[in-house]
Amino acid sequence: MIETGVVITSRTEWEELLKIYNIVDSKVHKFPLGEYFIINIYNKEVLFFRCAGRKVLSAASVQHMIDKFSLKKVIHIGTATAVVDYVDYGDIFIPTMVAEYDITIKEIEPLIKENSIIELSENKFSMDYIDGLLGTSDKSLVTKKDYLMLKETKLVASDTEAAAIAKVCVMNKVDIIIIKGISDRPSVDENYEEQYEVYAENAPIIIKNIVENYLLEVI
Repeated sequence: MIETGVVITSRTEWEELLKIYNIVDSKVHKFPLGEYFIINIYNKEVLFFRCAGRKVLSAASVQHMIDKFSLKKVIHIGTATAVVDYVDYGDIFIPTMVAEYDITIKEIEPLIKENSIIELSENKFSMDYIDGLLGTSDKSLVTKKDYLMLKETKLVASDTEAAAIAKVCVMNKVDIIIIKGISDRPSVDENYEEQYEVYAENAPIIIKNIVENYLLEVI
């Protein structure tokens, strides 16, 4: 019986995951929204699956897998873009709260409403990590305008799927743990190509660190 599912959204991060576990093509299966494989860890069968990013597809994928395998726990691993100045590339960020920040009317409402914040169960890890609030938006954090706007909030970092995944898990009464690594931050001149290059360099290192040092503590 499979009780735990590990979800990742980035193709770059997924490919690193396949390398870490030496997964050949024949062991990867398709589902309507992505692909998955199953391996044995600590005498437990664990589901790993990838879906396209952004909120709708990631939420739908998690719901699909919860229904298909009757999952009791979902662990979302991946990367995030820094908002605060005190984090460095490669730092592990394990949020205690997640919230969508692209669903309000910015002119008349707070960017992050208190009732939209999802509090996560606290998990203690033996390795160093940062905690706090992770924000989710369908739009990647790239522009200086968005960056300065988020700097006025309590967000530590930003991504494009975690809050949606967490919301689905909460609605299904499934445990959710989120483990992120800080991979990039907006460039001064809004150079997305430069920001992506930094991400592409850091992402495989982050995934390897998460899998080898953090994931095993919560499987």
